[in-house]
Amino acid sequence: MASIFSMTGYGKVETAFNNHTIVIELRSVNNRYLDITTKIPKNLSHIENDLRNQIKNKVARGSVFLSILMDSGETGNIPTSYNEAAVKAFIDIANDIKDKFNIEGNVHLEHLLSLPDLIQYSDSSQDQEELEKHIALNLDLAIDQMIEMRKKEGENLVTDLKARISTIENILNEIERLEPTRICDWKEKFEERLKGLLQNLELDPIRLIQEASIVADRLDITEEIIRFRSHNQLFLNTLKTGGSQGKKLGFILQEMGREANTLGTKCQCAQIAACAIQLKDAVETIREQVMNIE
Repeated sequence: MASIFSMTGYGKVETAFNNHTIVIELRSVNNRYLDITTKIPKNLSHIENDLRNQIKNKVARGSVFLSILMDSGETGNIPTSYNEAAVKAFIDIANDIKDKFNIEGNVHLEHLLSLPDLIQYSDSSQDQEELEKHIALNLDLAIDQMIEMRKKEGENLVTDLKARISTIENILNEIERLEPTRICDWKEKFEERLKGLLQNLELDPIRLIQEASIVADRLDITEEIIRFRSHNQLFLNTLKTGGSQGKKLGFILQEMGREANTLGTKCQCAQIAACAIQLKDAVETIREQVMNIE
């Protein structure tokens, strides 16, 4: 039996490359579609689409947040230049603040050296290529971790959903138990009402039987119970099929909800109406759970 996956998952890999510590983190929650958000270092921005595609290849639905953190570490690269535009902008802003607010002080070298990304280092294309391969390899590990968690969450959901479908079956059994009493009560009320209406009237008995049959058909809930049970079985079979079944399960629940509403409308019996409310509540609870299935 294939697995059902939750859309809630988490994966984290900490690794090292050329004295840099790299942390790759993935989080996912439910979403109707696949939505990927990334937060990655600038030197990896050109491979962002590749990273997204890695996730798409293994995840069908959900909001996925990818974070890659890489510290500065110890680098053997040689400083080759500095960001002249950043230096000029910093000095201009500092002088502007001094003039506007009459503040004394000077810009010193240590202030400039504290600017992020001021010093630019040589970085061989070979090192960059190896870094990207390293990132891709470890992203796969983080994705697999997240998927494993989604699988375990999915297994828990399946267990819960099966129990809730069993509850629905018990409610349908109770409705069937009450049904003969409902029919007898309805017949008695119908006959009493007819006697009152027909005391001074003559009516064709055959026509009377036909009209009574039409009314009885309108109140019959046998088909609704049969269809409800059919939806239950389809729901369970879909869980067995596994894979990305969240949307299909949602459609089945829509049909269950319609049957529960029809039962409540047609029954004209307080006890069965109470059962119909229980059915609606059970279907709604299942719907909330299914929203987190991939």
